[in-house]
Amino acid sequence: MVRFRGFSFWLGAAAISLLAGCGAVFYNEGSKESSLAAGLHNPEVAKAKVQVPADQCMVSDFNNGSKNVNPKLFGASGGQWMAISSGGGGTINSDLIADGGAHGDAKAVHIYGKLTDKGDKSYPGFQLQCHLKDTGFYDASNFTGMFFYYKCPSDDTAVKRRFGIGMAATLPSDQGGTCSNNCYDHFGVDLPSSGDWVKMTLVFTDIKREGWGGAVIPPDLTDHLSEFINFAWTHSGNNVAGTYNIDYWVDDVEFF
Repeated sequence: MVRFRGFSFWLGAAAISLLAGCGAVFYNEGSKESSLAAGLHNPEVAKAKVQVPADQCMVSDFNNGSKNVNPKLFGASGGQWMAISSGGGGTINSDLIADGGAHGDAKAVHIYGKLTDKGDKSYPGFQLQCHLKDTGFYDASNFTGMFFYYKCPSDDTAVKRRFGIGMAATLPSDQGGTCSNNCYDHFGVDLPSSGDWVKMTLVFTDIKREGWGGAVIPPDLTDHLSEFINFAWTHSGNNVAGTYNIDYWVDDVEFF
């Protein structure tokens, strides 16, 4: 089992039974269809998406050297980027913005440093976080997915590299979420090692959790698009004792 701790099995699909002769439909409590149990309409199902202008889809391209989220981002305000070292595992750089972005851009985010994992289940790691708003949840329901550019040279020796979407159900209350146990099992993807820029395109319907965390009800990311809190790129030793060189880049984060 692999997991990140110190950072950031779903329930089965709701059973639907039709009673012969009366046409009654029953929905499991907590399922995405539960609001229909008394013939009530679920407003999320038919919620019309807003056609978002292109300049309001960009989260950040970093070319202005700022750690602030794009002030034009649709539905956002006051979001920021930051680097976090958890578990006392080492010292991470604080400057973040560096020259040399994807496809010839001027700048990108660069995370690097030496990480020490004692193998004592403290799960230290280096994490790049993007808080989409200064407070509260970010509503991404007008988007289908997101993409970003990522680069991880061969000198990065992390055991585990992962991108995750921190949201209400996977973050604890002290980080703005509602999770009470086995938190930080975010919806996300593992990240490749690549000496050149790779475009990571993620469709919300396809993004999964690792499965070790507390239950998320309903179980799909698309049921929680209005509850985003942050994006997180994390490199760690994954509880394997040793000292690791961490080195990765992120650029052009955007919704679509």
